[in-house]
Amino acid sequence: MPVAITVRLRAGRYEAAGMQPSEAEWPPHPARLFCALVASVMDDEDWAVLRWLETAGVPEVWACPTAGREAVDGYVVTNTIEQKGGSQFWPGRTNGPRSRVSAVPQVPTFTVVWAHADADADTVAQLRRLARRVPYVGRATSTATLSVESEIGVPGPEWVRYVPTRIGERALAELRIPYPGYADQLQQAYADGQRAWAAARSVPYTVAGPTAGPALVEGPFSDLLVFRFEPRTVRPGGDFLLALTSTLRQAVIQRIGTAVPAEVSGHGADDRPHLGYLALLNAAHDDADGHVLGVALAVPRHLDPVSLDRLLERTIDDPIRRLTIRRDMAIAVDHDPYLTSPQRLTPEWWMAAPAGSRTWVTATPLMFDRYPSRREDAHSLVFRSLATAGYPEPVEVEISPTAMVRGAVHRPRKGTIPAGRPIRPMVHARVTFAQPVLGPVLAGSMRYLGLGLFMPDWSGQ
Repeated sequence: MPVAITVRLRAGRYEAAGMQPSEAEWPPHPARLFCALVASVMDDEDWAVLRWLETAGVPEVWACPTAGREAVDGYVVTNTIEQKGGSQFWPGRTNGPRSRVSAVPQVPTFTVVWAHADADADTVAQLRRLARRVPYVGRATSTATLSVESEIGVPGPEWVRYVPTRIGERALAELRIPYPGYADQLQQAYADGQRAWAAARSVPYTVAGPTAGPALVEGPFSDLLVFRFEPRTVRPGGDFLLALTSTLRQAVIQRIGTAVPAEVSGHGADDRPHLGYLALLNAAHDDADGHVLGVALAVPRHLDPVSLDRLLERTIDDPIRRLTIRRDMAIAVDHDPYLTSPQRLTPEWWMAAPAGSRTWVTATPLMFDRYPSRREDAHSLVFRSLATAGYPEPVEVEISPTAMVRGAVHRPRKGTIPAGRPIRPMVHARVTFAQPVLGPVLAGSMRYLGLGLFMPDWSGQ
């Protein structure tokens, strides 16, 4: 029989932070509910039913399509440190204001549904006993009452069904889920002093059936395949990006071998978006140092299925493990599809997924597609570059000769621009579109090697 766990928010709000500290998580992630159940475990029978639940498949989430946002401000004081050097508190925390956000749905209830679970009566009864002990879901201040049912009906008109995406569907959200072995991973994370994020895995979700929402403009890329640098790797500076992305391009072409698709090599696909080779920077936050955290492949939205299969087979199924920049410089890389931190290494950040962003700012300088004429200024060339790259014309453009966010690359390092490429003027830009745009956003000359890479700018939205 199926299993549905309904969460009734006793205070009418759901307190859990989203990917951005200023955002509230909505829809709720199934992993949040699972962690709440784990926190209420009392005996081996509880662990047994949770290990059954984690193997019951990827659940649906039935919830209101949108929720309001509520913020509560507070102040955290410095923890006391003993003079002898020991402390029972966290010694690294400093004074400062803290703001916690919560979602306020129109209907203070949501349900997580395992529609294809095969639960017997004893399993459902044990799950009910465990669920009754759960005092909250999310933060401790997000009090809740849980109930478990073995029959599921049809969502009411105030709810929508968030379901895992199928191949070819556009994802609206990335939700963390329980998976086989999740309970053991959470126990291990707790024993190691880590947060539950360390064991997190997420899958893309969409809404079943038609749904209304803000008009979203999809860019020319459908996905971002990220390769992080292995731990203890000396991270190169952002101005070294063209050497990294050129090496990544060579590695992909060599792995595919013969009959390399035009969209991968860039030869013969002038009228279609190419595969983008990107360097992902530690940028746009207070501690940003501008170093490269990893590299990524931006997959064209309309890449034909055969070419996409070959690309995934040679780069993901048999993953790229090393980038050899030169004889004395090789960097070990790793592809983790469930990566959630650091944030600047996640596809969701660079794509502004799932809702898109209206304002974008350059992380790497935009090189003009051609030399400006006497009648053209930098603003008009940025407009033209975005339109040429497949994005709508922005309604507002701000130009700067230098980087506009902390950690962005001012200019590529001398000697790293590929031989034979024309070197044209470069600028940094902040652009605002009339509608949210789903990234990644790449524009200008050599954009397929990572120049003209924009990142979402949430400060003006």
